[in-house]
Amino acid sequence: MEGSLVKDYIIIKPSPKKLHKECNKDIWALFKDNKLMVLNRCGEYILPTLKDIRDYNINIFNIQCIGEYEGVNLMCGETDDELQKAEVEYVDLMTLGNSQDEFLYTIATKGNLLLNWLKLNKHCGICGSENYIKDSYNERALVCTKCGNTTWPRTSPAIIVAVIKDDKLLMVHNKLFPNRKYGLVAGFVEYGETFEDCVKREVYEETGIKVKNIRYFGSQPWPFPNSMMVGFTAEYQEGELNPDGVEISHAAWFSREEVLKIYKKSFSIGSKLIQWFLENY
Repeated sequence: MEGSLVKDYIIIKPSPKKLHKECNKDIWALFKDNKLMVLNRCGEYILPTLKDIRDYNINIFNIQCIGEYEGVNLMCGETDDELQKAEVEYVDLMTLGNSQDEFLYTIATKGNLLLNWLKLNKHCGICGSENYIKDSYNERALVCTKCGNTTWPRTSPAIIVAVIKDDKLLMVHNKLFPNRKYGLVAGFVEYGETFEDCVKREVYEETGIKVKNIRYFGSQPWPFPNSMMVGFTAEYQEGELNPDGVEISHAAWFSREEVLKIYKKSFSIGSKLIQWFLENY
């Protein structure tokens, strides 16, 4: 398992095997009720090390190795302990995404995705018997104790798209968004559907317009609960905005100045798409 920083991107090779000897510097992403345990030291969130865990005598279950980064093991697990310590806080990943520490967010996301996979696959999908973690150095899998069915980590692909008309960006208000927050059109890919077809369908279903010149932008693991968000840009083709009224309550074209008034930068792929718009229009 190797790790390095490459052009500002964090590269972590996942593996179920720990190649480095356990040490006090090992970093842990611990979750309690789907919230990440962090240490607030001098106003900065950091993940606890093995030394912190031993000092606080934290009980951990569902322990998994995420990978390795620069000689340090990256681990994840769950805890039921509610620590009454001044520096200990529990934060949700949405809040964490608004922080300025991409490394912390990356580790937390990977750990959360892995733990969700374990929790959602405790039993075999064929016979209902209990699954166990396969003892393997090069394969992460769950195996049924009765029929032997093997389950590997799965991800559900979804798209998010920045649609441009002239020099304006299409933004929508989803009924689930708090405080009249606006975002980009997004949705899950259906069986037998390409990413590009999904972009066309989601935009049309949610807003009533058609798009063209669809281009790949980037991707991001999205742990809510186990998705891969794939970003695209596209251009308006035809039609009038007509929100579906079910999921989307309002849709409009926003100028650069209007976007700046409501935009809050984060590590999300949606934020990066909006940043692309702001830098190019």
